[in-house]
Amino acid sequence: MPIFYLTWYTLSLMRIAITYPPLESEKGRALLSQNRQFQWSKPPTIAFPVIPASAATLLKQNGHQVLWLDAIAEKLSYSNWLENLKAFKPDLIFMETKTPAIKKHWQVIKKLKRSLPKSKIVLAGDHVTALPQESKKNSPVDHIIKGGHYDLELLALCQKTSVPTKVDLDKLPLIDRNLTKWHLYSQDNGNFKRTPATYTMFGRDCWWRKDGGCTFCSWTTIFPRFSLRSAENCLDEVGQLIDLGVKEIFDDTGTFPAGKWLQDFCKGMVKKGYSKKISIGCNLRFGHLQKKDYQLMKAANFRFLLFGLESANQKTVDKLNKGTKMDKIEKELEIIKKVGGLEPHITCMIGYPWESKKDAQNTINLVKNFFKKGLISSLQATIVIPYPGTKLFKQAKKNGWLKTLNWDRYDMKEPILKTSLTNKQIHQLTQSLYTSAITPNFILRTLKDLIKNPTHLPYYLKSTTQYIARLLDFN
Repeated sequence: MPIFYLTWYTLSLMRIAITYPPLESEKGRALLSQNRQFQWSKPPTIAFPVIPASAATLLKQNGHQVLWLDAIAEKLSYSNWLENLKAFKPDLIFMETKTPAIKKHWQVIKKLKRSLPKSKIVLAGDHVTALPQESKKNSPVDHIIKGGHYDLELLALCQKTSVPTKVDLDKLPLIDRNLTKWHLYSQDNGNFKRTPATYTMFGRDCWWRKDGGCTFCSWTTIFPRFSLRSAENCLDEVGQLIDLGVKEIFDDTGTFPAGKWLQDFCKGMVKKGYSKKISIGCNLRFGHLQKKDYQLMKAANFRFLLFGLESANQKTVDKLNKGTKMDKIEKELEIIKKVGGLEPHITCMIGYPWESKKDAQNTINLVKNFFKKGLISSLQATIVIPYPGTKLFKQAKKNGWLKTLNWDRYDMKEPILKTSLTNKQIHQLTQSLYTSAITPNFILRTLKDLIKNPTHLPYYLKSTTQYIARLLDFN
């Protein structure tokens, strides 16, 4: 324990609740934790919130009493959730929020102040980082944490110390998965083919920083500098997860580290025998890895590779500052296919203010071609939503593209950017991205995988349910 914590530690240990209150909507279940973009989902899906979990672990290590209470994951009613909080009698209540949930959280905070007037309430997240005074004005919140290192900031708040100017992630304890009820998040997630599974975050957040990174990403706004744990430290966590019985990891670093770090990590997975016990998924960028890298990743038992395609149009990719060359993507996917055992997943968006219907159709055609050739295994299609704090939001305000500043409507269910397309056309085009996956080759590959690996049946059943739900979302 650092010496500078000792005086406050001995004077005032606190009772701290790290919680996600219940958010009810006819639109479905709130996808809030560990999500860069908030959505409502009808099929159950949820992700393990890595940094709040790190905060819980760090606070407990420093002697504080911590309650982990995720009403969304535990499917608690408001009354049951509040009963748990009252029984714990927290000195401090921490909540993470996002743009489409912020107004609901203001209401929760007002109610909490009546029920637990002595408890201090802390809000964190990209929305309050961008607009801290808005929440101060609209709710009786006590503290707002700006930035993404909630764990370090929350500890500093409780200990009355300052946050180090340079973040060394290796000095943080490995997450206490039992304290943070990891099993609640281990099944219902479309990224997982083998369960139980969980999330990690080897880096915070994305190393792509040219001109500020992608214009639509809110997480580069809360992590202005990229921080990375050592490969050995990450391997220690993988070993811990294997001991817990975890079969698959999705690492949610904005873009997985490349270069020597990737080589050291993959070789370590093989040397320690971890590659035979657990599989890994991660976020990647086109144009930064070579065949030898993908071969190493296969040897280390990587499986699910998530790429942000966003659009088939180079002008759009350039406007988003993706740093991607569209004419090289198919060749890279062909290399991945030849390596074998790796399953690329791509994300796309519809509703850019500058794109025509023909531009959007180009993206649909490209995705359909990828599925037809067996170059990708799955996709996620969404409507473009600019969050406050991002460059895209600033551009939208400057150019008069915003249809509304009602944050409730920023949940990807409807277009909130003005375009030459109607809302109906945008929904139809987004739906067409999903239907582009249904090709004879794709169906045949799925059947072959099921025959070879019948244990994958629950994954495909879950994926089918989520697929149908997404089609209905954009009906």
